[in-house]
This record gives sequence, C-alpha cells and structure tokens, in this order.
Amino acid sequence: MIEVFDTAAARRALARRRLRCPDCAAPLAPWGRARTRTVRDRDGVQVTVRPDRARCTGCHATHVVLDAGLLAHRGYTVGVVGRALLAAASGLGHRPIAARLAVPEGTVRGWLRRARGSAGRLREIGVQTTVLLDPDMLPVRRRTDPLTLALDALGAAALALGRRFAREDTDPWARINILTRGRLLALFPTG
Repeated sequence: MIEVFDTAAARRALARRRLRCPDCAAPLAPWGRARTRTVRDRDGVQVTVRPDRARCTGCHATHVVLDAGLLAHRGYTVGVVGRALLAAASGLGHRPIAARLAVPEGTVRGWLRRARGSAGRLREIGVQTTVLLDPDMLPVRRRTDPLTLALDALGAAALALGRRFAREDTDPWARINILTRGRLLALFPTG
C-alpha cells in the first residue's frame, strides 16, 4: 500500500515511472486499478474510489496507490477513525463514541483495541518524526495513557510535516496516515 496526498499527481508520476517501490526502491509501473470501494466519511457522507495499482519493475510486487484519507481494508475514512481515537483519549468509551459517529459499536471497539495495541510504536513514530522535522514541537504535557501519548506525538508530527512541506491545507489525519504508512490501525510487530 502506498499512501499519497494527491492521487492525480501520483497517477502521473506512476505513468512516468517516478514512483518507487517501498520494498526495493525500483521504479513502479501502472498495473491497472484496484476494485471499486465505498467508504463512509465524516457526517455519513459516502465516498466511492477506485485506486490505481502499481507493479514493481524490480521485485514484481504489486501495490495499491491509496489516497491518504483512506485506510486499507476499512469501511471508514481515517478522519472518522481519528475522531473515534480522540474521543477515546478524552475518556469516552466505545459505546458513546459509536453513537456519536453513527458507527457500529463493534467497529469502534476494534479500532480502539488495535490503536491501543500499537500505541507505543505509534508514539515512537510521532516522536521520531517530530524530532526530525521540528524538535520544538514535541509535546510537553505529562500524560499517562498510552493512546493519549501516541495521539499527542502523532499530532505534533502531523503539524511539523504540514509546516515543513507546505501541507497545512491537508487534513491532519491524512498526514498521520502518511506518517504511519497506512498502519494507524494495523498492529505493529512488537519485536
């Protein structure tokens, strides 16, 4: 999965073989389209997309070029998931969050479990990125909840990324999705 801010620009770069394989760094070539999918965005708006596929000219792996606002294998945008994570960090349980977002309770419970399961790695990504881009933006509030610590660090990293690369107009959750390489809800290996 390759997450991009601008799918049209990525399509042009792919046609010119300027996108690189995340596995071996060889040029990627167009390889058709992925299946059409419909996801729910904020306020229940449905978004239908058909992402591009790419094949590596070196290792022959295939990749899907996905808009940064979308998560792989999820029926909701990263903005909806982000709202749920923020609500959980503020102390709400999965039931009130689900009611507020009009999302099934089991779905929200799964999001929270997965994010909490990888909170340490998510925090690490946020802190490392913030230190790299703008160390002055590191969060200074004392927190104890791992999910809240992770979200603070990822938020600072998203702000630093927006400022450094003139992406302040993009959704902060899309920036976080880019920083985590689409793995906001995918459990990271512990070892």
